[in-house]
Amino acid sequence: MKQTPQSTYPSPAVLFIVAVVVGQAIALIVNAILTIVDPDSQELPPSATIFLMFLFVLGAVWLLAAARGVYLGKAWPRGALVVAEVLAVIVSFTYLQLGDVLVGLALLISGGVVLVTLFTPALNTHLVQRRNRTNA
Repeated sequence: MKQTPQSTYPSPAVLFIVAVVVGQAIALIVNAILTIVDPDSQELPPSATIFLMFLFVLGAVWLLAAARGVYLGKAWPRGALVVAEVLAVIVSFTYLQLGDVLVGLALLISGGVVLVTLFTPALNTHLVQRRNRTNA
């Protein structure tokens, strides 16, 4: 008995997670560039500025790798994204307390949405289909 071929396209929930996480990675890269260009960031010593830029770029690479892993149906990005998004939600409260409501809400909403969407049936189905396809 022939099995019907499963869809090769990821579900909209998977594409949504990938888009939001790629957007967060782009925001980190923009933040790294603004750290160099912004005159207010010159208050930090040069070594601290370089280290801060390194952390921004490292975070962006982490998010891009996790987004690619989710798109490909790998299981490991779920843990990496849970850590990143929990940190985003925690940092959002600091921005909200400092009065930067736009950045705080952006972090809170994007982090919360990704955290919730990571555990939806659509993503679980995507991961199982991909795993079954590679093992067959």
